[in-house]
Amino acid sequence: MTAAVVAATLLLLRDDPDLGHLVDRRSLDAIDRSIREPLPGVGWALDHLPWSLLRRAALGLERIVSPGFVAHYALRKHLIRTALLRAVVDHGHRQVVLVGAGFDMLSASIPDVASVFEVDLPATQAAKQRAGRCGRDVTFVPVDLTRASLKAALADAPGFDPRHDTVFVAEGLLMYLDRPCVESVFADITEMEGRVRLVASIVTPDRGGRVRLHTQHRVVDLCMKLLGERFQWGESVERLEETLAAYDLDLESVSSTTELQPSAGVRERRSTGEVIVVASGRTGPRTRRTRERSTSTGSFAQALPSVVPAR
Repeated sequence: MTAAVVAATLLLLRDDPDLGHLVDRRSLDAIDRSIREPLPGVGWALDHLPWSLLRRAALGLERIVSPGFVAHYALRKHLIRTALLRAVVDHGHRQVVLVGAGFDMLSASIPDVASVFEVDLPATQAAKQRAGRCGRDVTFVPVDLTRASLKAALADAPGFDPRHDTVFVAEGLLMYLDRPCVESVFADITEMEGRVRLVASIVTPDRGGRVRLHTQHRVVDLCMKLLGERFQWGESVERLEETLAAYDLDLESVSSTTELQPSAGVRERRSTGEVIVVASGRTGPRTRRTRERSTSTGSFAQALPSVVPAR
């Protein structure tokens, strides 16, 4: 359910004067169709309530339960899409694996030169397939990563070749898995034979060590607990490099949505407690490697122009 709620957030941005340009408009109709099955109440509201009223109510609820989440999610998507396009266009990766793809139709943004594989729960994928195409060819790989490995699932996926250079995207996924499962995902990624690249969102624990978005209120924690969708794994920024290096992944950048320049006084607040990580590694039989970094650890967000137009 959480995946559908998060994807529905993008619908709020279609006419947003500050953040609307960040939304891939090719995906909005597909998102609208796909969330109606898991969220029938939202579907009814979209069909029967004035859009202006519905949007105001949703943004009011956001301010009450998780201030800044809508802006954070839009900018998180922007950072991840930017890193993904760089991997395909600039670095020549011709396979894209969206791990925990959810309902937000990121695949619609990927150039046709790359083959796209969506890895997710069977029920989520079935709902997406019933909703219709997202605008490009996608190979669905149904798997519950708490019960089966990513490597085994991809081995059975038609057209997937572990020898090809591949970029793996894990957006809004890893926090729901326990540490052994996250480590299994990292290990499976670095078992590929071609070059690999990882683009992931990672939650950083708060001052009390709790794995959560730092700005969300306790009602969100309670709802996620009742839904059985609590965050389980997170990592501090200080330990990310060490954690990834254990799986032969070189940390290239760590970015936060708070780094991106907003328009003056508009929607400046964003959720904190989640970063976007880009890492790379050349794989084969897994061995510990000592090699020079080709890039220094930093934030590629610093090199991006303002993503929110100034007034």
